Amino acid sequence: MDQNQEFFELKDKILYLKGKWVVENAKDIQKKISNFVGFERVDISLVDEIDTFGGLLISKSFDKSKLSGKNEKVESVLELVLSNLAKIPKVKKKTLLLRLSNYLEKKLKDYLFFLNFIGNSTIDFISKISDFEFRTFIKDIQNMGVGAIGIVGILSFLIGLVIAYQSAAQLRQFGANIFIVDLVSISIVRELGPLIVAIIVSGRSASSYTATLGLMKVQEEVDTLDTMGVSPYTLLVLPRILSLFIVMPLLIVFADIIGIFGGMIVSNLVLGVNYAEFLDRASRVVTIKSFLSGIVKGPVFGIVIALIGTSEGFKVEQKAESIGTHVTASVVKSIFSVIVIDAIFSVIYRWLKI
Repeated sequence: MDQNQEFFELKDKILYLKGKWVVENAKDIQKKISNFVGFERVDISLVDEIDTFGGLLISKSFDKSKLSGKNEKVESVLELVLSNLAKIPKVKKKTLLLRLSNYLEKKLKDYLFFLNFIGNSTIDFISKISDFEFRTFIKDIQNMGVGAIGIVGILSFLIGLVIAYQSAAQLRQFGANIFIVDLVSISIVRELGPLIVAIIVSGRSASSYTATLGLMKVQEEVDTLDTMGVSPYTLLVLPRILSLFIVMPLLIVFADIIGIFGGMIVSNLVLGVNYAEFLDRASRVVTIKSFLSGIVKGPVFGIVIALIGTSEGFKVEQKAESIGTHVTASVVKSIFSVIVIDAIFSVIYRWLKI
């Protein structure tokens, strides 16, 4: 019981409270308070120092009727704590149904905002096309297209290496080394190339759009444009949509070439498929239909990523911390949307027998 002597002493069924009952000692007091049972009264006369946190501990840990002893400082703090506790309304715990309804309500508002954003953008694109700024469009192509070549190339090359390397052992068992070309080429051209590019652009472009427009929203630049009669949708949103619409297919073609090149290197080193054989078979297995089935996804991915990134920027509130929240949301929503759209394309291609 020596370790508890600083704050407590149990004697003749009376628990004496001692020492400094302040916020700095709250953790120690809470750890030790459960060690004492079987007392009939709680004496507060030996408490040297107390603050409102200590008073809250005493009021919540002990029955008021058991308190005894004379200590004006403790009594005044307890009176203050108890009087304020009575004024605090009790918060009802949210039920599962209430939490679910709040979540659905929030999601419904998000979807309605997004649809309203698309509607306003479309109207302004048509009625205020003169506000379109070509320099912003060219600059965005440079930033989101040329600027993404490095990371797209590295990841696509590594994806090609990994696919070929993981498949090599299985194909070698059956003497089907040459089929590594089919596996690498078709999988990259139809699925992995477009998907990797879309995920990279979601992380780079969607977050950049949200941060840029969000900062402009915080600094009230967007409202200023609206006041001046300039459409913020045509000036800020349209160039970004058009730039990704153009850039995405080009990045996908680049990713396809680099990814197949990575697979070709592993095929030569591990399976002994020389470069000439690889390229000859790849030119036969990758049909125009397969190639275009991957490229077609690019503009759709680009439009969706740009719309999500810019719409989240327009949702930013007049406080800086809101930018981080919406930047995260834009990346998550973009990647989720890209994967869902890719799945829809797969179903459509299956139905069309492409």
